[in-house]
Amino acid sequence: MKHVLIIHTDGNSFNNPSLKCLMDLLLEEGCEIDLRYPKSYAPMPVTKGIRLLPFGTFVRILKAVIFNRVSSWPLGYVSVLLEKVFYYKWYDLIIGVDRQGLIEASILNRITGMPYVFISFEIMFESETSTRYKALERAASKQVAMWFVQDEVRAEQLQRENALHQSNRMLLPLASAGVGIEKAKRLRDLLGIPRDKKVAISVGSVGGWSMTNRIITSVSTWPDEWVLIIHERYGRTRELLLGDFPFMEDQLGHRIFISDAATERVDDMGGVLAGVSVGLAFYEPDFRGHYTGKNLVHLGLASGKISTYLRYGVPVIINEVGLYAEEARRYRFGCVVSLPEDIKDYLDKIDNDTYRYNARDYFVKKLDFNNYRDDIWSRLQSINDKVDEQGSHASTMDTTY
Repeated sequence: MKHVLIIHTDGNSFNNPSLKCLMDLLLEEGCEIDLRYPKSYAPMPVTKGIRLLPFGTFVRILKAVIFNRVSSWPLGYVSVLLEKVFYYKWYDLIIGVDRQGLIEASILNRITGMPYVFISFEIMFESETSTRYKALERAASKQVAMWFVQDEVRAEQLQRENALHQSNRMLLPLASAGVGIEKAKRLRDLLGIPRDKKVAISVGSVGGWSMTNRIITSVSTWPDEWVLIIHERYGRTRELLLGDFPFMEDQLGHRIFISDAATERVDDMGGVLAGVSVGLAFYEPDFRGHYTGKNLVHLGLASGKISTYLRYGVPVIINEVGLYAEEARRYRFGCVVSLPEDIKDYLDKIDNDTYRYNARDYFVKKLDFNNYRDDIWSRLQSINDKVDEQGSHASTMDTTY
């Protein structure tokens, strides 16, 4: 297997722990990658072995109309065929990420016969979309050679929604590879946080479903020695927050610190999390869109921010959503609260070496991509070998005939 196409229409491939690790694995095994994605705020660093194939706003809107609004297989077929002519090569494997990546990979498979696998990070539910919307996705799932999902909870939901077969699935937690290494150049120092202060941090999205507004409001009730860093993953924290939370300005620089220093890769958070005592991760399904309803209700282990905290030995305070709440209680790598307003009661409790050790230990034993690496490569290779065998058999039959 030498040439792989990844279709990822979120456009944040280097900020997705599992996808970043999968690309690293392919590169380490000598593969060349073509990455098709939309331009966005997310960093897309130039990487040896990866050919970036971005598309702009017009194409993004056109794809949204074809695949989401109209949900038309014929129009989708034409659009992918044009991309095949102008952009794509011959690939040993196609990786379709989430719904649109899956559909486009399936169409390419029908055009060329190239095998494809499906990686799910977001589950679209028929009850929140439409029968027509899901029909396109289900049709694209029929010939999937292998599909990845984070855990049993999400696997059950995805299998039901997409009519997938359990026999060719693989469970892969959303997490990076290897224990995180803290850097000497710490974000907390760059932000001017005094050394005698203890730091809690909230990374990732600052949307309403992440309850960032209530976390911010709760800071005034925290013990005096604690401060909060807010770190939006694409470096737009100030832009996104200050317009919505003008009251926060009174606390900036002494209780609340804003970070606009985005990292290019999700597995390079050593400076951001160095010297941080607690990671905050809250999820509140608001049902305002396809991504923030049942997809969050059935969160499972699909939280990149929680796995990233644990990778660096940062214990967490989380709410009662997904499998991580149960796991935090069982393995004592964090505390579970009902509301952000309860954070104040657990900050001092969680700030100790036992929780820090448990956080890193849980990551190493349960989440680390390296635990799954060999199995992933073996299964991807078997897909490629099977195609080669079928091609060889077909050639023999042709010659004999």
